Amino acid sequence: MKYLIDLAMLYEVDTGMIMINGEEESSIKLSNQAARLLYELIINNGKTLDRDDLIKKVWEEHGFSGSSVSLNVAISEIRKAFRILGRDPMLIKTIRGKGFSLAAHIEHHTVRPPVTPPTPEQTLVEESHIQIQQRDPDPPKRYRHLHTAFIILCAVCLVTIVGFAHLFFQKQSYADNMKDSDVHLLGKVDRCTVYLIDKNMFQPRQFYFNRVKEVIAKRQIDCEHQIADAYYSNFKKSQMENYFLALCYQQDSVDDYKNCISYRSLTGS
Repeated sequence: MKYLIDLAMLYEVDTGMIMINGEEESSIKLSNQAARLLYELIINNGKTLDRDDLIKKVWEEHGFSGSSVSLNVAISEIRKAFRILGRDPMLIKTIRGKGFSLAAHIEHHTVRPPVTPPTPEQTLVEESHIQIQQRDPDPPKRYRHLHTAFIILCAVCLVTIVGFAHLFFQKQSYADNMKDSDVHLLGKVDRCTVYLIDKNMFQPRQFYFNRVKEVIAKRQIDCEHQIADAYYSNFKKSQMENYFLALCYQQDSVDDYKNCISYRSLTGS
C-alpha cells in the first residue's frame, strides 16, 4: 500500500520507505516504530491523536514497551526525513498537552497512465522506428557506457549523501552510532562549519577544505551572516567527477535545522 503525501512524497507502508514521488534514489528507510507511527498519522490525517493511544498502537500492540520519549524520537525521525526530502517537517503538528496531528493532503497512490489504442499515424511511426532499429540495432558502445556510468554514479552519490545525512541528524540518543560514521570535521568558513562525508579520505583534510571554500565562493553562499553546517562529498570515477554540497541553516534549537539547500556539479566526459 502506498500513500502520496502533499502531492510530493510517496510512502510505502510495506517497506517503510519514504521518497520524493518518481525519484527512487531519494528514498529513506524509516525505523519500524517510525514507519508504524507515520501510518497511524496518515490514516488519521487531520485528527489529533493522543500520546497514550499512539504508544499503544505503535509499540504495545506489537509486543514492545513504548514511552513518551520513544514517541518523541520517532516523531523527530519522521520530521527529519521530511526535511531531507525538502518538505515541511511541521506537517506533523504538536498539540500541546494532547499529542500529535498530521495536516497534509493524502492520496492513495493508485494513479496509472490511461491506456488508449494507437492512432494510424502512431502505428506508422512505430513501424518506421522498428525498421530503423533493425538496420542499426547496436548504438555506439561509448555513448551507452557513458550513459550507464553517469546513472550509476548519480544513484550512488544521492543514496550515500542522504544516508549519511540521515545518520548525522539523529538526536543525541544516537550519538554512539555517530562515532563510527564517515563524517569528518574540516573546519569553519566564517560562520559555516564544514564537514566531509567520505568513507576513505585519500587526500589531506586541507585539500577537501579548499575545494569546499571554492564551491562556497563560486555559489556565492553567505557564510558571513548566517550560521550553517556544510556537508561536502566528492566522487570521482574514470574521467567524471561529481561533488555534492548540502548547506543546512541552524535555528534556535542546536539539534535541529531550519532548512537545507543542496548544490551539485558533474564535470568530465
